[in-house]
Amino acid sequence: MKKEEVELIICQVSSNGEDALNMKIYKDGTTCRYGNGGLPRLGISGMSFFENPKYFDHLIKLVPEELLQNPVNYQEEHPNGLLQYVIAFYGVSKNGETGERAEWSKSTGVRLALDNQTQFRHQILGFVDNFVMEAAQITNDWYFDVMVNTVYGLKSSNLPEQTIISQPKTKEEISETFSNYVNQIRYSARSWDMTKFGNGKTYKDNSGKEHKSVISQNGDTFNFRFDEIGGKEEKKPKWKFW
Repeated sequence: MKKEEVELIICQVSSNGEDALNMKIYKDGTTCRYGNGGLPRLGISGMSFFENPKYFDHLIKLVPEELLQNPVNYQEEHPNGLLQYVIAFYGVSKNGETGERAEWSKSTGVRLALDNQTQFRHQILGFVDNFVMEAAQITNDWYFDVMVNTVYGLKSSNLPEQTIISQPKTKEEISETFSNYVNQIRYSARSWDMTKFGNGKTYKDNSGKEHKSVISQNGDTFNFRFDEIGGKEEKKPKWKFW
């Protein structure tokens, strides 16, 4: 498969069958994601239709041509628990569609199925791990806006109008998912700084009033506040983790 033929990149990380990160990044700009790369699995997912392929373009540049020509499928024998990485590339549509309805005629990629305490040290593991975390990192600002829309009912100025969000049915489940999300960001291997995810954006409520995010961290406590622009400060709950 050639790089110019790729229309879709899929990134998945799972442990014992539970997805820690699941992403689809299309060349047409469509982007889907749930998870941060940690567990438990996050029950809030988003799909947005961006007008440009900024995420796809960033990732495809990191892919060596040799990888597209030589797929890798490696599985350790008798693993004690299963850590699985998947990076898949799809392209050349048979039905003329290049989004969710496409019927791809070409595919390739990497699948690593490893013991949870693996001693596997091949360079392909370093590439795959870095690639999926890069995919998460460049979409963090967007996925944060998906979370804010679900938890606080506020729509980011950067969130595309064409956005579909799937979420748990109860407020308790949403709150638990958000707590897990914040905790996973806090302990991310790349030291992601969530206090910056809302920078340069405004957040609109159902009445049309615009707010700015004020996110701070003090030790194990995160404070999420969304202040009405031109109005009084709003009080929002703190989230504490140990």
